[in-house]
Amino acid sequence: MFKLLLGRAGSGKTTAVLDRMCRAGRERPQVLLVPEQQSHETERALCAAGGPQASLYAEVLSFSRLSSRIFQMAGGLGVEELEPGGRLLLMYRAVQNASPKLTVYSRPSRRPSFLTALLATADELKSCCVSPELLIRAGEEAPGPEGDKLRDLGLIFGEYEALTAQTALDPRDRLTRAAEKLRSCGWARGKDLWLDGFTDFTPQQGELLRLLMVQSESMTVTLTCDHLEEDEGGTGIFSPARRTANTLLRLAKEERVPCEVERLAPSATGKAEPLVHLEGTLFAEETPAPVPCGGAVELFQAASPRSEVEWTAARILQLVREENLRFRDIGVAARSYGTYQDLVESVFGRYGVPVFSSAMTDILEKPVLALVTAALDITAGDTATMTSSAI
Repeated sequence: MFKLLLGRAGSGKTTAVLDRMCRAGRERPQVLLVPEQQSHETERALCAAGGPQASLYAEVLSFSRLSSRIFQMAGGLGVEELEPGGRLLLMYRAVQNASPKLTVYSRPSRRPSFLTALLATADELKSCCVSPELLIRAGEEAPGPEGDKLRDLGLIFGEYEALTAQTALDPRDRLTRAAEKLRSCGWARGKDLWLDGFTDFTPQQGELLRLLMVQSESMTVTLTCDHLEEDEGGTGIFSPARRTANTLLRLAKEERVPCEVERLAPSATGKAEPLVHLEGTLFAEETPAPVPCGGAVELFQAASPRSEVEWTAARILQLVREENLRFRDIGVAARSYGTYQDLVESVFGRYGVPVFSSAMTDILEKPVLALVTAALDITAGDTATMTSSAI
């Protein structure tokens, strides 16, 4: 059984999934698949919904952890995989091996940026299940420089695949290997699978989901959209989710898996009416009628990003002091957090507002490591200067 659970933001999809998992856990094992960055919070939410016994019948997995579970049953968990540096070196070797047969890249650059771009292209091709043979065939059929470039990429990636087969496997092939193992081991048999928090899936993930929906007792996928009919020309706010829903339904029909679609009605219980109105009309084509905000929605026009952050910090202090909120109950979101991160950390610290920045940072940017790497660069530069002077 394959089921789609549809609803707008805040309609209770995640809550419904957790409640149904806890009820069905008495009958069979439950597996909740979420994006990598949501796994920790979802585990906490599952424990809060199901209590301490939830881990006895349910677990939260990401796609990477799912592949590890499959390898544990079918074998392959101990297979050596390439690290980022190894991938870069192997791509350099692949370009060198293929260079006599290349046209566009007959004199390839040795710069790491060029090799990094090739690896990024290889990752995209792997996620879309495009093989080197398909690239070469497309290059032969396409005229002009575009065809030559496709053919060259196919030859380079073919050499890269051959080298990984001789040394260590590419980590971007984990899901493909997991799908191959799943065909023989039946890891999902007797389990209920739930997928929450996704907007779309890559073709590589789709092939794994195809096998999982056949093996599992049931699969339920939540998507943020109000209906499946496309009435926004494919460019609406819910259009990506609708395309994903139609793709999953097509996969289920191809595998002759029974399908069902359930729509959750928006619930305004416990929510501020102006925010509910804003969510429903923000991206509407027609001009909505104005409603009183009642302080739930405020607009502030600042002269600079620093002014924005200072106003936000002052407003947070006001909420804590006058409305008895706690700092951990308040979140700050920005479209491009990189522009605001340094300002937030400095201004909030000056205002006495504790802040946790949920953003990845390069470890080499830390002060101590930056000092070490700078010293190494200076030493290497001096050595290079002395060597050139001696020559």
